[in-house]
Amino acid sequence: MLQSKGRIRARTWTSTSATKDKVLDAAVEVFGEHGFTAATMAEIVERSGVSVGSIYHHFGGKTEVFNAIWEDFVGLLRNRVDEVVRAARQGGETDGFELFVVGTREYLWLIWENRAQARVVAMGDTPPGFDVQRRRASRVGGDSEVAVLGLGPSRRERLFGDFLLAMRNETTIALFSTKAEADAQELIDEAEKYFRRLRADA
Repeated sequence: MLQSKGRIRARTWTSTSATKDKVLDAAVEVFGEHGFTAATMAEIVERSGVSVGSIYHHFGGKTEVFNAIWEDFVGLLRNRVDEVVRAARQGGETDGFELFVVGTREYLWLIWENRAQARVVAMGDTPPGFDVQRRRASRVGGDSEVAVLGLGPSRRERLFGDFLLAMRNETTIALFSTKAEADAQELIDEAEKYFRRLRADA
C-alpha cells in the first residue's frame, strides 16, 4: 500500500479475488467514461482481460458489477472511519465533536484517494432503484455519525448535526475534481476550520 503523510492509502476493494479486482477496476473506468446506461459488458470484458464466463460467474451482469463497486466502497468508508474513531477513543478522546472531526477527515481522505470510484457511485446515471439504496445507506451513515457527536434532541442540536453533514457533503463533491494531494489537504483543512467555527457559534 502507498504511504501518504503517515496514512495508509487503501485500495477500494476490500475482500475480493484478483479476478474480481480486475473486473471492478475496469468497470470503474468504463462507468466513469460512459455512465452506467451506455457502458457495456463487452467493454468491461475487454478492459479487464477477464473472460465473459468468469465475469458472469462472479457478478451476473452489469447491474451486479455496479452494485459490487458501491458495496465495497461503502464498506471501506464505514470500516476505516470506525477504526480511526475507535482508535481515538482508545487514545483517550471523549469529546463527540473531536471524534466526528477525526472520522470526517478519514472519510474525506478516502473519498479523494478513491475519487474515481466515488464519482461512479455519486453520478446520476446509475442502475434502476440505486438512488433509493444510496439514500438509505446515506441516512444510516449520517445517523451513525451524528450519534458520535452525542447531540441532544433539541432543534438547535439537530440543525448543528445537519449542517456538519451538509458541509462534509459539499467538501466531498469538491474533492471529486481535485487532482493534487496538496489541494485535497487544503480542502479538508478548510472544511475542519468551518466545522470548528460552526461549533463555536452553536
